[in-house]
Amino acid sequence: ISFDDLHRTGIYTWDYFYHLGTNKFTLMRNYIKTLKRHGLSRDPRVRKDIKT
Repeated sequence: ISFDDLHRTGIYTWDYFYHLGTNKFTLMRNYIKTLKRHGLSRDPRVRKDIKT
């Protein structure tokens, strides 16, 4: 496989993908806690000037 940015392998290792898969719930829970701690949300902001 040859990618258009001239690398021949994936950007991430299989070990990293395994880590993401096996820890997905913990990682997501920590991500959401961090968002809440900073007063942020995963939901997009609704623009008030758009009429539907």
